[in-house]
Amino acid sequence: MGYAGGATPVKQFYTEASSTLRTAIGGADAAGPIVMLKGVTINPSGAGCHVRIYDGSTTGGTKIYEIKLSDSAVYQEYISAVGIRCQNGIYIELVAGTTSVSVIWQ
Repeated sequence: MGYAGGATPVKQFYTEASSTLRTAIGGADAAGPIVMLKGVTINPSGAGCHVRIYDGSTTGGTKIYEIKLSDSAVYQEYISAVGIRCQNGIYIELVAGTTSVSVIWQ
């Protein structure tokens, strides 16, 4: 049975600190280089939560996603169709007020 969204099924990655997307939670291998961002779940530690996601890194990469939350409610967003294509892997930056971020990727 084939998967209509691509050659591989979607995966989930969870982090409590700024991090490069890994192939497994707690793993050492970076995912990619080409990956698709399919969804984001953010767990704020309070008002003023701020998260950025980059194609690549914070220094040489391109910012593809940014959100600032004004309350402490958990936030989820699913990206339709094929997602956001990242040529150089994904870097998740927890800027402020964030307990954890979970991304869905392919």
